[in-house]
Amino acid sequence: MPSETTDRLRASGGPSEHLLLLLNDHRVMTTDQLARATATPARTVLYRLEQLRTAALVDYDRPGRQRGSAPHHWWLRPAGARLVTGTSPADGRRPSALFSAHAATITEVWLALREHGPSAGLTLTGWATDRAGWQEWEGSASQWGGTSVKRLTPDAVYEAVLDDGQEVAAFIEVDLASMTQTQLRGKLDRYRAYARDEAWRGRFPYCPPLLLLTTTAHRAVTFTRNAARHLGEKSLPSYGRRLVDDFDLIAAHGRLVVAAAGLVRDPARAVTEHAWTLTDPEAAEVTLTAICTERATTAAAARPAYRRQEAESDRLQRDETLRRLRVNPRPLLPLFGPAAVDLVSYLLDTHHDPADAFTPHLDADPTLDALAEWWRRTPRSSGDTPALRATLTRLHQQAWSHQVRQLAHLAATGEDRPAWYAAAAHLAGRRLLTPAEHHQLGDAPTRDAAQAQVWRYWQPPGHRDEATAPTYPQWRDQQVTAEWTHLSWWQRQRTDRAMLAAAFDVEHLTACARCALTIPAIDTGDCPGCHHTMRLPHDQRHTVTPLTDLIAALLADTTNSR
Repeated sequence: MPSETTDRLRASGGPSEHLLLLLNDHRVMTTDQLARATATPARTVLYRLEQLRTAALVDYDRPGRQRGSAPHHWWLRPAGARLVTGTSPADGRRPSALFSAHAATITEVWLALREHGPSAGLTLTGWATDRAGWQEWEGSASQWGGTSVKRLTPDAVYEAVLDDGQEVAAFIEVDLASMTQTQLRGKLDRYRAYARDEAWRGRFPYCPPLLLLTTTAHRAVTFTRNAARHLGEKSLPSYGRRLVDDFDLIAAHGRLVVAAAGLVRDPARAVTEHAWTLTDPEAAEVTLTAICTERATTAAAARPAYRRQEAESDRLQRDETLRRLRVNPRPLLPLFGPAAVDLVSYLLDTHHDPADAFTPHLDADPTLDALAEWWRRTPRSSGDTPALRATLTRLHQQAWSHQVRQLAHLAATGEDRPAWYAAAAHLAGRRLLTPAEHHQLGDAPTRDAAQAQVWRYWQPPGHRDEATAPTYPQWRDQQVTAEWTHLSWWQRQRTDRAMLAAAFDVEHLTACARCALTIPAIDTGDCPGCHHTMRLPHDQRHTVTPLTDLIAALLADTTNSR
């Protein structure tokens, strides 16, 4: 093999190297196609090709005819492929007439898109044929699970930009009437699998449409009608009706659109004219630009739907994370401390009433979002834990101070209600009142009402008839009178009946250690007023701290904590 041409190409490249690169990209090209692709006169291109052929870098054939005006179909020899790629994908054998015709037709489609696309609003930005355009992905092997590597082998992958800057893409299939409708349906099945597995994500802005260029309009219509039945489509969802919700938008974005045109012998018309038949039998023929624009518009409309879908997914994950923390907040205790955990439990309580005066308005949603994100993160970073803990502790102080001030507002009315003692005791422990605890404080029973409830259900020993049972004062007077009667005259002179009554009260009555409500000693349950469990002797009830003093101490604590 002469080495002068090869050495010159390796050293300087130039127009001849450009011809080799084109043949490497398109496999087979005619002389006229190479001239149009390089904007060079055909005679000049033919002269350069003959030099390359002499150097054993390219070769040609005239499929179907060896003499006459049949065009030369050029392809790379192994040495030419090795020169431009460093490898030798070309085997050097003469391609079959069918392969040459098919490859040259694909090249003619590329030229038509490049030459006539801009006037139709489509500027070519990418074109991949043969293995460069093949799509491989992992899809489900069967309905019982498992995956397998699948492959889609379009004749070409077309990428362009619309006049408004939107990126579009399409799969091109060229049919020279060499495939039966059954073979075309098998090819369609692979495209359906590609769309079903959403293998286009991350590669294209939407599921690229399948565009079939075939020999006749009748053949194109037959293919689209069969495709419509095979796809289960009665109409084209994106044409002629309004997409009503996110599900429609997302489904339309990932749906496989199929169109065909019978202009494979004249692809320039397929680029510029209303020549494409859709799977909707009622749809008129449309332009290639309309198909690409519809796909780009659908993709643009679906983007907000995807964002809303992602936001909803994030919200559900957040809610599930917070639900688990609400059920079991104890794991947070060693990381955030009791105040922060108390706040989290309070914020995640499902019984909140925003209209309740005790409910603080903290705008804590961003903090809860940060908490949920921090909890889901694996591994969790220890660097942001102190900041989150400080925020939760600060919000807890705000909520606690709000509840203290609200309780002080209730007590300022001068009323004395046992339930308020319980609230003060909880707040004194730096614990927030839960919604269930503070919801009824405004309507809590007064001391007189709570005491009346105690006596309403009390029955003295030996009296089971509620209708005739004496009240406690009546029963006490009866017992004191009986004891007084049994005293001697000398003892009665030295005994005060009030002292006997007081001693009787000490024996039969107790007082709640928190709210000082009087409770019979035989009643061993919790205090009905404040639900406290501890009791005091009745004569020590005056030692219970008054509500005003409890609230004054809490208010002082809120002032000191600022």
